[in-house]
Amino acid sequence: MLRKLRWKFIFLIMALLAVVLGTALAVQTASAARQYREETDRVLRWVLQRGESLTDPGRPQPGGELDQDGELYTLIPAFYAVLDSRGRVVLAVSYNAEVDEEDVARAVAGALAAGTASGELEGQDLRFLMERRGLWLNMAFAGLDWEHAAVRRQALTALLVLGAALAGFFVVSLFLARWLVRPVEESWRRQRQFVADASHELKTPITVLLADTDILLSHPGDTIADQRRWVEHIRDEGLRMKELVGDLLFLARGDAAGPERPQGRADLSQLCEGCVMSFEPVAFEAGLTLDSAIAPGVSVTGNEEELRRLCAILLDNACKYGEPGGTVTVTLTAADRAVLTVHNTGEPIPAEVQPRLFERFYRADAARTREQGGYGLGLSIAAAIAERHRGKISLHSAQGEGTAFTVTLPLHKP
Repeated sequence: MLRKLRWKFIFLIMALLAVVLGTALAVQTASAARQYREETDRVLRWVLQRGESLTDPGRPQPGGELDQDGELYTLIPAFYAVLDSRGRVVLAVSYNAEVDEEDVARAVAGALAAGTASGELEGQDLRFLMERRGLWLNMAFAGLDWEHAAVRRQALTALLVLGAALAGFFVVSLFLARWLVRPVEESWRRQRQFVADASHELKTPITVLLADTDILLSHPGDTIADQRRWVEHIRDEGLRMKELVGDLLFLARGDAAGPERPQGRADLSQLCEGCVMSFEPVAFEAGLTLDSAIAPGVSVTGNEEELRRLCAILLDNACKYGEPGGTVTVTLTAADRAVLTVHNTGEPIPAEVQPRLFERFYRADAARTREQGGYGLGLSIAAAIAERHRGKISLHSAQGEGTAFTVTLPLHKP
């Protein structure tokens, strides 16, 4: 599907380019052809005026270049003929054109047969212009071979330019299509991975539920008290499934919400203090010291419940992965933006896995996370909440410095 999308994009670019560039070159070629025609017509007028001066010595000489014999010189082959009242050619003059009496007679006959004062003789590749003055009919003829050749050269040049441009842009389009489709490919890959991971995570509790149910059904005479162990297993797995489905729905709603942002005022200081208090027993059981330095009166624009969940996720993550005897520190400051940092001491997160920590269902230590009941969605949800609140979440983890997750959020503006 993505390959078809890439080729469709390339075809669209090439089609648009061909239409735009082809139209421009066609207009340019047509303009050049019109200029060539005007040049031929100009020579015809010159030749006609020059010829008329031969029959009327008092007529002023037209402009133009003269050769050594005093004849008009033009690069365009042309000749001139004068007919008397009986239609006989009484004078014929050639200007840079190799014609004989037969050629002149055939051209004159064709022009007379056309019945117009100007036009083209297609079979002879000539254009003519005639004018009657008294008893004389003056005719000027110009060859069209040069004009046709010039138009063909112009058209060939335009086609070569169009072909070279299309070939060049085809190569560029290949790289451009890959660059533009790459985010789609990455999104598609992550979506497929997300579906596969979600299915895998749901499969485990469903399997446990079915197994426990089969055990209960195999002892139809027992009371609930007799099979309390399996009933509690079913309840625990059901609660785990409910938590997982809730997390998936939250992420799905965030993806579908688009640019919609929470607009209410939230007291971030109060939320963080509440989270710290609720996690003190958790830290104590994990053998950790929980410290906090929370600036008072820090308010942001957002949803209180979501921000509370963001703080809880970071604290839960710090307590899970902090080493016994270590310290978890929660810091909240405010300058231009609110900055929430949750830091724990201990071994750092390997550098090669840090870029993937915010991916859905990703676990840096899968075995340890499963033992503690995690699904690898916590940091993904935290990142989604931060983004939804026009904020940003970042990670810093290094040997001897521990691990710190930092969330920056815009302050509330009344």
